[in-house]
Amino acid sequence: MKRQTGRIWCVSLVLGLAAAALAAGPPARAAEQPVRVTMARLSFPSHVALILDIVKDQGFDRKHGLDMELRSFGTVGAFYAAQATGEAEGGIAGPLVMQRMRLEGAPMVAVATCVDMTSEVVIARDPKVQSLTDLKGKTLAADVAASEYQILSVVAKGKGLVMGKDVTVVPAGPPMARTQLAADRVDAAMTWEPSATLTLRDNPANRIVWNAKQGWREMTGKDGWLLLVSMHDAFIKRNPQVVPRVVAAFQDGARFMKTNPDEADRIVAKSLNLPPGIFKEMILAPRVVYDVRPAWEPATRDSIWEMFRVAVHEGYLKDLPDPGILHTP
Repeated sequence: MKRQTGRIWCVSLVLGLAAAALAAGPPARAAEQPVRVTMARLSFPSHVALILDIVKDQGFDRKHGLDMELRSFGTVGAFYAAQATGEAEGGIAGPLVMQRMRLEGAPMVAVATCVDMTSEVVIARDPKVQSLTDLKGKTLAADVAASEYQILSVVAKGKGLVMGKDVTVVPAGPPMARTQLAADRVDAAMTWEPSATLTLRDNPANRIVWNAKQGWREMTGKDGWLLLVSMHDAFIKRNPQVVPRVVAAFQDGARFMKTNPDEADRIVAKSLNLPPGIFKEMILAPRVVYDVRPAWEPATRDSIWEMFRVAVHEGYLKDLPDPGILHTP
């Protein structure tokens, strides 16, 4: 009788465990492997490197199921070429550069905003240069492949100033533009953060004579974007679920910069060989604003599309891009 009772108890236990297992649902699957995505990065101090280095250092990519491989490029031209060809599956690009490249057949898609226009500036030392129009007949060091140059050209054209014709443009990335200005080889330099803060520190006579955010507002009455987060169309088609993860990782990076400026300063000082305090100074001023918003949100979509329209209206680009340039889930 005792043996029979024991058997009954064992059967009841097994049935009870089975019922509990069924109630709990199927066994948990092994943790998903992170999706690998190659992101184009500039090797010199730039908006692009700043946020990507923080995202990677803080593991925000892993947090959202990604494994971002940062691939560095020494020039802006090579940086954009990698995004256009798919050598890099994602990166950061200027709206007007994306518009031009999309019109030329490059399958680049904007998935989010990244940086507003606050940090793009023209710096001069000559007291006779007080504004953009004062550059007529003078020399300007500027990276002609950069998105910043596209915005400068559009605003200047609206003021009747044609870059390369009314202003002699000396091709130079931010580090070289800084050197050219310091050596008095040019009258002014177009630059952006963190090089702008470094350039202002070089000489107390260096002054900001033009700011892109103010210039764009004066011309359009609206705010625009300096940089967008971009992805290659072929990669999106293969991995549509990755787009919101990429946006979330960038949002975490932007939030971390604002809430942990000292730690963010330490990270980029090390990764980009910046003097300690430079990043903290520019982020708190603020002389650079990271604002990551999904490109499919109606208001954000409209603000980006408005930039495309302005470029056509001012005659800088001939046509609007196809709607596929902005990601739609």
